[in-house]
Amino acid sequence: MRYSSAQRCTACDHRAILVAATADRLVAESGRALVSYDCPEGNGIHVCNPDFERSGSRRG
Repeated sequence: MRYSSAQRCTACDHRAILVAATADRLVAESGRALVSYDCPEGNGIHVCNPDFERSGSRRG
């Protein structure tokens, strides 16, 4: 799966909509610079870098 071609969430600033396994892999490969969190609209899992942005409902 390519992050750039993932389906996008219109409710969350067009973040990639991911399944948990993909999000967990991205978090691990980033050296935990990224964190994953549940979409507040129920559209799967998103990732963000908390050093650069703020986001609610992070999974950790």
